[in-house]
Amino acid sequence: MAVNLDKALSWMNANESEEVMLRRLQGNILKGHGRHHTVNVFFRIDAGRRAEMRAALRSIARDHMISALDQLDEARQFHAGGPPGGAFVATMLSATGYAALDVAAGRVPADPSFRKGMKAAQLGDPPVESWDAAFRGQVDGMILIGGRSPEEVAPKRVAIVALLRGAGGSILAEQKGKAIFDERGEGIEHFGYVDGRSQPLPLLEDLAREGHEGGLDEWNPHAPLGVALVPDPGTDDGVSFGSYFIFRKLDQDVLGFKRREQKLATALGLTGGARELAGAYAVGRFEDGTPVTLSGTARGGTPPNNFNYDQDRAGARCPFHAHIRKTNPRGTGGFEEPGDERKHLMLRRGIPYEDVPRKVEPKDLPDVESEGDFEAQVAPKLPSRDVGLLFMAYNRDLADQFEFTQVNWANNPDFPRNGLPEMLDALIGQPAGSGLKQSWPRRYGDHAAGTIQFSFADFVTMRGGEYFFAPSLTFLRHL
Repeated sequence: MAVNLDKALSWMNANESEEVMLRRLQGNILKGHGRHHTVNVFFRIDAGRRAEMRAALRSIARDHMISALDQLDEARQFHAGGPPGGAFVATMLSATGYAALDVAAGRVPADPSFRKGMKAAQLGDPPVESWDAAFRGQVDGMILIGGRSPEEVAPKRVAIVALLRGAGGSILAEQKGKAIFDERGEGIEHFGYVDGRSQPLPLLEDLAREGHEGGLDEWNPHAPLGVALVPDPGTDDGVSFGSYFIFRKLDQDVLGFKRREQKLATALGLTGGARELAGAYAVGRFEDGTPVTLSGTARGGTPPNNFNYDQDRAGARCPFHAHIRKTNPRGTGGFEEPGDERKHLMLRRGIPYEDVPRKVEPKDLPDVESEGDFEAQVAPKLPSRDVGLLFMAYNRDLADQFEFTQVNWANNPDFPRNGLPEMLDALIGQPAGSGLKQSWPRRYGDHAAGTIQFSFADFVTMRGGEYFFAPSLTFLRHL
């Protein structure tokens, strides 16, 4: 029985073929690994020692990696009161990595964007020469290591780096990631907003949990396995799958962003606690995760995902350029039918980073109600660089998912279709320095009150990345 990529999967009720697929699939694809500390090890292969590197990668796959099925079972046992899983490891190869390993052409993933690499993509990114040094040249592979603490990550990292170096590999960079949380324990990013709340869900167990906790009537995040999985061309068994993987290091100018929030609040005439609405307009959610299309104030509680923009077609509550509306218009983009529109969504697995530790975590910053108080009490505590998000995502088709959402949605001033021009995504719209001004509701929920023009951009800088493929364990263990 073949694995049906057009449907979601109940992993706890998997048939024989589906169970074999899960045993041969890397973890972290269908469900995030859940560790709060990570290191991404980027390496280059010495083609003259490819046999040794093949052996090293086989060893990593056999001795250090677990399957998707094992990961899911570990998570189930942990949530039932059992022990947590240990350190997690995933392996990715770029197109140049496949070439350096001398993998036969017919066994190399065929996605055109993958074959060309991220440097060739037309995404509005900064010039390659401005990227972090590790990403300017050839990056052949990446090993992701995750753990509950830095101490759990460390021994796994030592063992894997030793294997790579022993096989002639050059370590280009070791990028650490660290999850950060608000006072309620919700995961946030460095601007202080709940992040990762809206994800396509290809596992029926996750979908059932979502329905129980928040409902599915306004937005159903159901997704088929084919949202991310493709047959692994490096195998012939018909039940081994992989996924195209994106890594992008996105630096965040927290000081600039939060200062601009204050300027926007003043321009809108917001006072007191209502000034939080300015940031919610830019992101699409308040810091606590409350969608601004549902409420003009933060509500607290579990951040909702069961909502759409059907009752906000004019953008009077959630502006069209708000980050979460630009990157998931929830059927209101205006250029495609809702079912076709959602095919561009992807499985995101990002984590924040701090190359330089923050002086103060977002949850510990004081609340202020004026620009003057912000400059005196908050601004001195905020970083302007060297913190950000390690954007990672799994795709079935790089051009139709990641590249489409970045170029046709986030970077496109005419998306969503609504008659208002010049609406780059307030967070990740590119290129930088466009000077475009967005339209912001003069009064929340009051379309008749009109809008003001105000530029909110250039607070996220792409510092490097690459396209990879996450091969099946079958391929890696028999490389």
